[in-house]
Amino acid sequence: MGLKSKTTKKQPDIEEQQQIQTRKQPLLGEPIRPNVGTNETNRGSCCARIFFASMPLLSSALIVAFLYILIFEGKNDPTQVLIAQAMAGYERQQEIMAIALMGSAFAIITTIAREVQIRVYFTRDGTYTCCLQAMNSIGALANILAYVGYLLTVFNKYDAEDETKAFLHVVGLLLFFILAPLYALLQCALLFKQTQYSMFIKIIFLLMAVLEYAVVIGYLVLKENAIIIEWFAVALISMYTGLFFVLFLIDPVDDELKEYFTLGCCRKKSGANERKDRPSVSKRNDPPANNRAEDIELA
Repeated sequence: MGLKSKTTKKQPDIEEQQQIQTRKQPLLGEPIRPNVGTNETNRGSCCARIFFASMPLLSSALIVAFLYILIFEGKNDPTQVLIAQAMAGYERQQEIMAIALMGSAFAIITTIAREVQIRVYFTRDGTYTCCLQAMNSIGALANILAYVGYLLTVFNKYDAEDETKAFLHVVGLLLFFILAPLYALLQCALLFKQTQYSMFIKIIFLLMAVLEYAVVIGYLVLKENAIIIEWFAVALISMYTGLFFVLFLIDPVDDELKEYFTLGCCRKKSGANERKDRPSVSKRNDPPANNRAEDIELA
């Protein structure tokens, strides 16, 4: 009697087995929905992961290229000429502005994607408090405004005859050098609350944030070396943005990011594919007929 009752015990289905395997991988996080879709869905997730991981690298590379072009092609000495002065004397204004615009656009996309990633992680973990939500939202807004300030600095010459353009240049410079380090500090606070990242990664981000603050303070205090510090500060802030590719590789939250940036279109498509290819719930969960007969006899 006892042996027969053990044979009728329900076996865990495919979704339960995948959830158990996911819980054994804390570094990867526990996704809200297990990825058991079709090959087309898996390829879409892989493309999304590559896309969002490449955004911070592209942003950092373009801004560093922007500085490189001004120094070497524009033949400017970073110890003698400010970035605004180098911009004013550069001949191909449209090309250099396009590089700066694309670098800032990729940085803003990275910021929004990171905000979504943090929100998904803490919601998944059940620890998304009002304080963390405020830090996440304020940090994202600060970094977006910082790169808007970077664009204001690039598109408005500091020595323009129009006083409005000169004023916008100064405002953009202040926004970039004040809000970008603030974002780095808030990101460190949020990063140390996340458990799927190693302590080594957290320390690297913390050191970069501290270095950003040190450079910006040096830029404001050390008037004699302010010129070279300005060039170094812009490069350092862009390199900090480039580090975010590590965070998207470890815990990409592909489905949530695709849903956010496509306004839910990818969710509808993936949901339709999963419903088409998965067996029905009744067929998957109902026990075999012979097991039901044995249960009736035991009763």
